[in-house]
Amino acid sequence: MLSIPSRRVWRRLAVACSAVLALGVVPVIAAQQAGAATGAFDYTKIKNLSQPRYDYDTEVVRETLKLPMSDGKAVYLEVTRPKEKRQYPTILEASPYHGTLADRDGTRIFPEPRDADGKPVGLTGYFAPRGYAVVMMDLRGTGKSEGCLDHLGKRDREDLKAAVEWAASQPWSNGRVGMTGHSYVGSTPSAAAAMNPKGLATIVPSAGLASMYDHQFQGGVPYFLQWAGPMYAYEQLALERHLPGGENFGKNVEDTGCGLPNSSLVSGEDQLSGRYAQWHADRDWTADAAAADVPVFMVHGVNDNAARVAAMQWFTERGGRAGDKTWLGQWDHGSGCCPTRRGIQWPYALHAWFDKHLAQRKVNTGPAAEMFLSDGTFQGARGGDRSEILTSSAWPPAGASTLALYPDADNGGLGESQPDAAGSASFTGDPQGVSDPQGTGGVDFATAPMTSDTVLAGQPQLDLVASVTVERVHLIATLYDEFSDDHPDLPGERRRISQFAINPELRDGIDKVAPVVPGAAMTLKPQGFAMAHNLRAGHKLVLRVTASDPDKVPTFATDPRITVHTGPDGTALRAPVVGSPTLVEDTVPLQARPKKSGPAQATIKGSATPPLGGPEQVDGVTTADFEFDVEDGKDNAELIAGAVPAQQADIDLYLQRQNADGTWGSTVAAGTSGSLTSEQLRLTRPTPGRYRLVVHNWAGLPATRVDLTIEFVNSDGEPGPG
Repeated sequence: MLSIPSRRVWRRLAVACSAVLALGVVPVIAAQQAGAATGAFDYTKIKNLSQPRYDYDTEVVRETLKLPMSDGKAVYLEVTRPKEKRQYPTILEASPYHGTLADRDGTRIFPEPRDADGKPVGLTGYFAPRGYAVVMMDLRGTGKSEGCLDHLGKRDREDLKAAVEWAASQPWSNGRVGMTGHSYVGSTPSAAAAMNPKGLATIVPSAGLASMYDHQFQGGVPYFLQWAGPMYAYEQLALERHLPGGENFGKNVEDTGCGLPNSSLVSGEDQLSGRYAQWHADRDWTADAAAADVPVFMVHGVNDNAARVAAMQWFTERGGRAGDKTWLGQWDHGSGCCPTRRGIQWPYALHAWFDKHLAQRKVNTGPAAEMFLSDGTFQGARGGDRSEILTSSAWPPAGASTLALYPDADNGGLGESQPDAAGSASFTGDPQGVSDPQGTGGVDFATAPMTSDTVLAGQPQLDLVASVTVERVHLIATLYDEFSDDHPDLPGERRRISQFAINPELRDGIDKVAPVVPGAAMTLKPQGFAMAHNLRAGHKLVLRVTASDPDKVPTFATDPRITVHTGPDGTALRAPVVGSPTLVEDTVPLQARPKKSGPAQATIKGSATPPLGGPEQVDGVTTADFEFDVEDGKDNAELIAGAVPAQQADIDLYLQRQNADGTWGSTVAAGTSGSLTSEQLRLTRPTPGRYRLVVHNWAGLPATRVDLTIEFVNSDGEPGPG
């Protein structure tokens, strides 16, 4: 859900040996032919949007204040609005990151457009000139606010209600407040909506959640990194502001570290079993958010590695409520890039939504549900690759049906016919899947190649009938798209399209621990990730069951014998299939077009070799720099930097631009995926000048050479000379 300060402290567990186990495939399932259409909705062409009418430098004012809360503590607010005495629609961003990991301009949620210096103008720079008031709120215990870090508990939610109602009642407000934000900041809008504050007109949560349990666990199985966030990482963030150099140093010192008793560690053993504890119940507003009577524009990525898509279940439970809107994409968390991977389409979409619901202008906000698809690899999809857009009148997609599929242990098949006889397939559970999901113990069940394109979109379900030989182990079932053997670029490649996970102790409910009887078959109903994918003709759908995966912490992955049972009372998968899908080619522009397009700059190649490897960035020791120029006069709509280590290593990339005085500016883009074979970052519309790639060998052998390729793409999507 966030970029935590002590990120990937657990990732060194991921370096392990691997062994491959795969089973054959047999049955053919009925596939649905995907219908094609033309005319993707281009948000940059929306008419009647509000236009700038106030000069930001001379006609816009920024005010700061401390707003008292019900317990006497005060939260810090910054209000950016036109000076003219009128009533304005109001946007609120409530964040724990202000002053530490983020600015108070809203550039994280709104990275485009940029000013003449190439810097994002953010929510404040974009909306205030258009006649909006933009309120930035520091959550209690963070930034410049008083109080103790609450981890989105009751105090936080009461504060959010108070802040919304305060903003709606101000003389400069038209009484209509909208909230937005990304990650942790994308969770505060639904937390506010759950409180039903007067004046809240709409929310736009990006990669947010409505339960802190969904941040830490999937069916009791801890998510990598985010499991540890509420234990100590958020607390570290709250403490940083009090340290020398922090913006709250020397102020309200009595609050230093007072959020520690609110850490998830107070739930004790439940942090190991994954049981839904009272700590989680105190931070769960799912039901009230699902029932909130405000239009919601939900934005999430199915491949998000920090705020898993399971966290949007509260929105799914709204049941396609009239007035709601969904963007569901293949992207990841967008760190160092953007919240949605939709480029300039995103600010126009958000602008139109707020114009309609806050300024009450008559504007078209696009289809009710858009699912952005991509055909390539998992890594490419997370980075923004695209192919088609599936549109629908609601989420889950209208007209979706359920296709039941049954594994067959005798032949490794996955078909529509339930096996007549009981069968079983066993494997040895191990933690090696944390570095290689295909190189760990597991069992596979696969369909025969698809006879035509099949669109899968919605919430899959799995009845996993299994037995284990230890009292506690994690079971993870992943759905893969296995590319055809004759695929021109990626023969046999597997790409994750959904995943289920459960600690069998929680089979009777995540709030109940039921002891596991070794060797006894159990019917488990693990929660699955929402999905949106076009399974192409010739590809196979594969269900793979393991005890470890890169997405999860392998705290309990070792088991001498895990058995998956098939047959009349065995394992069953139910996949959501869209029978008559509306698909359009995803060809809308993702960059703001210049008046005239031209050629992009030529590709740059080189290498860098950090002397050593290690999690800490030590200039010239665990890092090495590669400098290059972004040329003036070129149509460089996007810069794409790729890195490939000479041997397996976790490489991170940080892109910086040189200042006029020769010093280096802050990071403008980053790539920190955790892959051991490659890394990538992207920057939209790089400003001409001198740049450097800081290449960090996070986890790899000393003196690992990293080959670099820096490619430029113009406004028409054409790369520069290679």
